[in-house]
Amino acid sequence: MSVLGIVKGCPLFHDLYDSEIMTICEKCSVKTLGPDDYIFRKGDSGNEIYLILSGSAMVCKGDIEIAKLRKGDLFGEMVLLKENVRHADVKSDNYTDILVMNYNDIFGLYQTNPKIFSLLILNLSRLLATRLKGAGAYIEELKIKEASWDKKVA
Repeated sequence: MSVLGIVKGCPLFHDLYDSEIMTICEKCSVKTLGPDDYIFRKGDSGNEIYLILSGSAMVCKGDIEIAKLRKGDLFGEMVLLKENVRHADVKSDNYTDILVMNYNDIFGLYQTNPKIFSLLILNLSRLLATRLKGAGAYIEELKIKEASWDKKVA
C-alpha cells in the first residue's frame, strides 16, 4: 500500500482529496525506527504528530502497555491543541516507518489553505470525541468490575 493510501485511511484526513493530502505530505518526513527505539518519552516536549506507515509501536506508562499502534494509526495529535508535553512513552516494537508531521506545517494551512485546515480540525475533533467515548466506556466497564469485586469481598 502506498503512503497516500495509508494516510487516506487515517481519520484525521477524512474527506480530503488526494491532492490536498499530498499538500500536507509534501512537508512531512519519514523516520525509520528499529526494535525498541523510542519515538518519544513521557515528559518530552514536541511539536510532531505521527502516523505509522509500517510496523508497530507500543504506548507505555512505566512497564504497563496502554495501547498497541499499528499501520495507519495516528498518535501525538494533542500537539494540535498546543499540548506539547508527552504523557506516555511510545516506542517501536519492531522495524517501523512513521510519517512525521509538524505542528507549524499543519497550522500554516490556516493561512495558505483554510479549507484543508478546517477539515483537519473538524476531523481532529471527531477523532478525539471517539477516543473520549471509548475511554468513558472503558471506565464504566472498570467500575462495574470493581462493584462486583466489592460484592465478592463483602
